[in-house]
Amino acid sequence: MKKFIITLLFSLIVSTEAFADLTFNQEKVVTTQTDQIRGINFKPDGTIMYVTERNGTTDNNIGRAANIIQYSLTTPFDISTAIETSNTRVEEEDGVNLAFLPHAIEFKPDGTRLFIIANSGTLVYQFDLSTPWDTSTITFSAKYNVTGESQLRTLTFKPDGKRMYVSGKQNHKLKEYILTNAWDITSSNVSVGAVSASLESADNNMRNVQFNSLGTELYVGGNQNNNMNKFTLSSAWDISTISSSFTAYSLSGDHSNMRGFIFAQKFSRLYVTDDIDGGANRVIEYVASCSFTVNCEDASKDTNVVALLEAQVELSKRIIRHNTLPIIHRIEWLRRHKNYDNLNNFQAEISFTNQRLSKLLDTIKPNAKRKKIKSDDDKWFKWNEGKIGVGKTNEKTGSLARNIHTTGFVIGADKKKNKDTMYGYAFQFGTDNVDLKTSSSGIFAKSYSLSMYGTKLRENHIFSDGLIGISRIDLDLEREENTNILEGKRKGEQIFSTLNIGKRINTENLNFNPNIKFDLGYTRLHEFKETNGFGTTTDVLLFKQHEILTGLGTASMIVDKTIKHYKDRIINHSGRLEYVVDFSPDSDANFYYVNDPSTEFSKNIDLDTEHNIRVGYGFDVISITGWSFIGNFERFFTIDNGYINEIYLSAGYTPTESIDYAMSIENNQVVLNYKRAFSGIDVKMSTNYNMLSHIPEYGATINVVSKF
Repeated sequence: MKKFIITLLFSLIVSTEAFADLTFNQEKVVTTQTDQIRGINFKPDGTIMYVTERNGTTDNNIGRAANIIQYSLTTPFDISTAIETSNTRVEEEDGVNLAFLPHAIEFKPDGTRLFIIANSGTLVYQFDLSTPWDTSTITFSAKYNVTGESQLRTLTFKPDGKRMYVSGKQNHKLKEYILTNAWDITSSNVSVGAVSASLESADNNMRNVQFNSLGTELYVGGNQNNNMNKFTLSSAWDISTISSSFTAYSLSGDHSNMRGFIFAQKFSRLYVTDDIDGGANRVIEYVASCSFTVNCEDASKDTNVVALLEAQVELSKRIIRHNTLPIIHRIEWLRRHKNYDNLNNFQAEISFTNQRLSKLLDTIKPNAKRKKIKSDDDKWFKWNEGKIGVGKTNEKTGSLARNIHTTGFVIGADKKKNKDTMYGYAFQFGTDNVDLKTSSSGIFAKSYSLSMYGTKLRENHIFSDGLIGISRIDLDLEREENTNILEGKRKGEQIFSTLNIGKRINTENLNFNPNIKFDLGYTRLHEFKETNGFGTTTDVLLFKQHEILTGLGTASMIVDKTIKHYKDRIINHSGRLEYVVDFSPDSDANFYYVNDPSTEFSKNIDLDTEHNIRVGYGFDVISITGWSFIGNFERFFTIDNGYINEIYLSAGYTPTESIDYAMSIENNQVVLNYKRAFSGIDVKMSTNYNMLSHIPEYGATINVVSKF
C-alpha cells in the first residue's frame, strides 16, 4: 500500500506528455567527422552548425583532444544539407590542448566570442573570433574556475550576457554567475549568484540546459532517460524559484545516448547529439509543436497572418471592382456609339483548354463595316477587354506592405432590346498576385465570374446601368514562419451587384456624364488548414470560414469628346474623376493552431480605406474599314494607404477576304494572330502572352510563305 501511494504521488509530480509535442523529423550521421560528439549550437540564421567533440588523439598526455567542427547549411536549419567546413583544435596560447572533454558551446549574439565547458574539470573557457561565426579564427581569451563541482556538463546565458548558468555532475544543481561586463568571464568580472535546488529528479546525468526566451521555463536533458524535461520559474531568470515538479516529454526512443541539445529557430526545432559506443554519431532533429513552449504566440498579432488576412479582404473588393469596370467601360462605349448597327469592338477566337473555360464561345465574326442604324436589329454584339494592373498597399502597424499584380480578360455579348435599351452577359477570368514585402508570404488567386448587365437611356438623357454577377475564387496561400513556408489552398464564392445612375449632357465641344454608382458584394471564403514541409502540425493554423461584406459608393464625372471625325475613322477621348467611399463593414477572421484547437484567435479586419480616388484617361479609335482600338488607363488610390494602376485594352479587326485577324486563348496563353496575302505571298504574324504564369512569358513569330 505504501509503495502504491508513493507511486501515485510521483505520478502527480511528474507527467509525461505524448511525443507528438516533439516529433522526429530527420537525422544527420556525422561519424566520419567525429566518433564522440558532444555539444551543439547554431548561428542564429541557421546557416552554420557547430558541434564539439573529443577524438581518440591525445595531446601532451592529458587526454583526448578537443575540437569544434563547423558545418555550412545550404538550407537554414536543415541538417541534411550540412557540409563540414572546418575542424578546429581548442588550445591555449601555448599550444596546450584544453577542454579535452568538451561539452556545451555558447556564442555571444554577434558571433565574436564563444564559450566552452570541459567535462574533464571545472573550467569555463572563453575564446574570441577574429571573423564572427568562423570558429577556425578562435584565440584563447579567458577562463573561469567553477568551484564545488567535479565535471561541468551544462552552460547557458541570459540573453543580455550578464548572467551565466552552469551545472555539473556532482551536485546536479544550476549555479548562477553575475557578469559585471556582459559576455566576459574574466575572473575579476564574475561574482557568484543564486543556486537552484537539485535537478536530479529529472535526470541524474544532465548534458545541457536551456531557458525559454522569457526565462520562465527551463529545459533539462540528459542520457539517464533521454527525455526532454521542463521546469517552470515563478520569477523569470531567478533559478531559486524553479519549481519542484517538472514535465517530461518523451523523445520516442529516437536516440539512446544524449550528449547535448539545443532548441533553435524560436523553439520550433530541437537538435540532439547522440553517440553510441562503437556505433554512429548523429545529430537528430525534432519538430516542436506550437503548444510545446510559450513561443506559441498570439497568431492574431503575427504580422504575416494579419497581412494575409487583410490581403484576402482587399482581394474580395478588388474582384468586384475588376468585374464591374470592364462592363461599365462597355456601357459607356455603347452610349457614345449607340447610333451604329455594328457594335462589335473586338474579334476573338476562343479555344480554352481549361475545363472551366472550354466551350465558352465560338469564333466571333463581326460585320465588315459600321453604318448608321436603319432599323432595330435583333442580333448580339460581341466584345472583349483585357486588363493589367500593378500597385501596392502601404505598411502599417501590426501588418506588412504588399505588392499587387493583376491580369484579367473579359468576354461579353449584348443585344438591343430597343433603341434606348441594351442588355448583355459577360464572362471574366482574372489572376491576382499579392507579395508581402520583407517576407516570403503571399497569395496567388484566380477568379471566374459571370455577370448579367443592362443599360437604359431615359428622358432628358438620364441613364441607368445595372449588373449582377457571381464569382468563383481559388486561392493559393504561402506564409513564412520561423523560415518555414506554410501552404494552403482556399476556395470561395462571391455575389455582387452594381447600380449606376447618371445623365449625359451633350454640348458642341464636350459631353459630360455625372453619375452616382453603388457596388455591393458578399464574399464567403471557406475554411482551410495550412500544411508544412515536415508533415507535422508545427505552426500550422486552421482558418475558419470568413464572410466579407462589401459596400462602395462612387460619385464621378466623366468627360468625353470626339475630336476627329474622318471619312474612315472616329476618334474619341475621355477622362474621369471619381470619389469612392468604402462603407464596407469590418469583418472578423477566426483561426487557431491545429495542435491547440481550444485556443481560438480572432482578428478584426479594418482596412481603413474609407476615402478613395480614381482618375483615368481613355480613348477609342474606330474605323469603317474594320479595325478598332480602345484603351483606358486608371489609377485607383486609397488616401494614405496605397494605390493600383490599371490598363484596360481592346483591339480588333473585322476581317475581309484577304485579311484574317484573331485573338485566342490556348493553353492558358493569350495569342494574337494576323494573316494577309500579297500577290501569292502569305504573311503570318503571331504573338503570345502567358496570363497565368507567376513569371511573365512572351513570344512572337513571323512566317512568310510563297505560293507557286
